[in-house]
Amino acid sequence: MKMHRLDLKAMRVVERAVAASLGLTAATSAFGADFRPFPTALSLPRGVAANTVVARAYLTPQTLCGEGTCRLVNFRPISHVNVASGDVPGFVSNGPTVITEIKGLRMQVLVNGEPQTRLDENQPSIKFSSPIEIQLLRDASPELGNGTTADSIQFWFFTKTTSGTNRIDNYIRLNTRLTRIEGSCSVPSRTVELQPARVGRLTGVGATAGERSFQINIDDCPKGYNKILYRLKPVGDTVGTSAGVLPLSAESTAKGVRIRVTDSAGAPVAFDTSNRIDAYSKDTGGSFSIPMRVSYVQTEAKVTPGTVNGAMSVLMEYQ
Repeated sequence: MKMHRLDLKAMRVVERAVAASLGLTAATSAFGADFRPFPTALSLPRGVAANTVVARAYLTPQTLCGEGTCRLVNFRPISHVNVASGDVPGFVSNGPTVITEIKGLRMQVLVNGEPQTRLDENQPSIKFSSPIEIQLLRDASPELGNGTTADSIQFWFFTKTTSGTNRIDNYIRLNTRLTRIEGSCSVPSRTVELQPARVGRLTGVGATAGERSFQINIDDCPKGYNKILYRLKPVGDTVGTSAGVLPLSAESTAKGVRIRVTDSAGAPVAFDTSNRIDAYSKDTGGSFSIPMRVSYVQTEAKVTPGTVNGAMSVLMEYQ
């Protein structure tokens, strides 16, 4: 989504990546928990590009050690390959990615935003206070295969509290059935232009001007998926931005003003949040329109006239 200026504004919606929505269940044990972060039934487009993250899930420190900050003390990535009957299923690797039992899919864990490699207890522990991210990735295999996993352990994730000595043994498993779907939705790129607005109409921080409606079109979704969702991702650094406000892109010359995106009722959109397309039917598929509104918004006490540019992407998620 590309936007232009305080006298002329444009916004472009661009199709980006493919991802799958997530479900999270945990069965606690005396020593920790078994986590199964992805749905038991997963549908993905056949043509997913290599190295695409197709599913994401998150676990908080509170879930993993019972406190706001944990120490990761032992991390074992376990790959799974075809083995002879009676063999131990899986082998410990250095990671960060591991082989799953579904052809074409790998898995990895991010700690503090970085892919985590093997960590033994004789190595320094890693503190983390933000959620870990668990990813399913399309690998470079020629085909993405239909398949079912056997509730296999893919990672040991052993933690301690910051001051505690007791180890909490957590295991991350993959328990899912993948169905490959021929085709995916398309999201046409588009530009939304705002009319020129006078600086005097922006009377204080939070004031808006030049509002207009637009739609995100999601077309030609094939039947067969359990759910289809979309996620809006702003392009650029979002540090310090308010809800629904896009970062200024490099070519902007105005100051103290940005672009705000809201839903059709005027509520600021939540970026990086999955939104289900309720009208989608597994039996029929179809095309859908998401009504939105966009406007200038004052973000600083002083506004300098000029061009205002912003952009966001639409990420389609399939389950």
